[in-house]
Amino acid sequence: MSDCLTARNGALKVRQLQRALYRKSKQEKEVRFYSLYDKVYRTDVLWEAWRQVKANKGAPGVDGKAIEEVIAQGEAEVIGALQKQLREQNYQFSPVRVVEIPKPKGGTRPLGIATVEDRIVQTAMKLVMEPIFEAEFQECSYGYRPRRNAKQASEAIQQDLYQQAWSVVEIDFQAYFTRIPHNKLLELISRRISDGSLLKLIKQTLKIGISHKGSVQPTKIGVPQGSPTSPLYSNIYLNVIDRKWQEEKCPEKLGATLHRYADDAVLVCRKSAQTALQAFSEMAREMRLTLNSKKTRITKLTQGFDFLGINFVKRKSLTSDKNKIYRFPSKQSQQNICNRLRALTSRRAPIKPEEFIKQIKPIVLGWVNYYRHTNASKTFRKLQHFINARFRRYLTKRSKGHGFGWKKYPNSRLYAMGMPYIAGGVLEHSGILAQGLR
Repeated sequence: MSDCLTARNGALKVRQLQRALYRKSKQEKEVRFYSLYDKVYRTDVLWEAWRQVKANKGAPGVDGKAIEEVIAQGEAEVIGALQKQLREQNYQFSPVRVVEIPKPKGGTRPLGIATVEDRIVQTAMKLVMEPIFEAEFQECSYGYRPRRNAKQASEAIQQDLYQQAWSVVEIDFQAYFTRIPHNKLLELISRRISDGSLLKLIKQTLKIGISHKGSVQPTKIGVPQGSPTSPLYSNIYLNVIDRKWQEEKCPEKLGATLHRYADDAVLVCRKSAQTALQAFSEMAREMRLTLNSKKTRITKLTQGFDFLGINFVKRKSLTSDKNKIYRFPSKQSQQNICNRLRALTSRRAPIKPEEFIKQIKPIVLGWVNYYRHTNASKTFRKLQHFINARFRRYLTKRSKGHGFGWKKYPNSRLYAMGMPYIAGGVLEHSGILAQGLR
């Protein structure tokens, strides 16, 4: 009980610190913060950072040490050691272990995995730095920001599409995270932070190198995806484009509104989409960024486009002759969850029914909750049918039965066993089929 109370009090103090930094940054837009480094190794900040790292879990870094090992070693001992090293300014980050993660549409992307200790320190840095830059981030940015999320981006885009929009520009940066120039990023950070000790620590997070296939490669450009600070660095860098788009009044002059979630962006266009794309491309070039010509495209609303796993499309309403903007789970997202469920219910899956239920629930409910605000009722029904059929077949094979198992395992029995029942959703267009669930 006392530990919980101490944790809550520590979290409260961290929030108070963040609010103070945010207010000062918001009210004094030209101020540079010079006394921040000591905040990074404050006891309450480090414990809050550890709480977040522990909650996020994650794989071991190059040292092979898992979160469970840190707990076994003694949390207070680890936090105390980190605090001492930071106070004495001799903390050294380890190289980032890189693994290749498959992309939904083919290819891979590098994911950087820092050590647990490095994740704690970087999270502490983020807790101190984030409110300063959050005060100047634009409304069009939704990704990896406090109290902002994909649902808000989806709602804003849908509302914007109703404002006489006829097309969108789907923006895709060419290898964005690996192209961010360190000197330019550090220049942007130093405009608001003048604390030399913290700037030195920030620079170290960029220069630590990556461990890949047994060798350590220096990082002269880019930020490793997967580190606690990389989303903040990403937003700091792209905020320059966000801000310039607003300051040059592109929404009014070009008739194009920018919506961005991390390095994914769309321009909702009411005038020439080609002109808007040219203007955005020029701003990207000024930031030494390149757009992927194969994936950056102009799309009419009647064709539909995917953003954040949601398909936006303009169709005739079911109840009137008016056009309506519908939102559906994208086919790729449907296919992804089906593939995950197939893996769990494969014939060779060494898993007991109760373990299957335990694993499937967070996957299904997380997916459903993400899309609950969209026109997904038909997709939910198809997903329910797909899950039930796969589990029923799995149970039948497991018991060495024959057929599809409808009589032995009716839906009511599956739900009694703990199978999640998907409810909710809204009426959607009859012409849209969840093809990924077939």
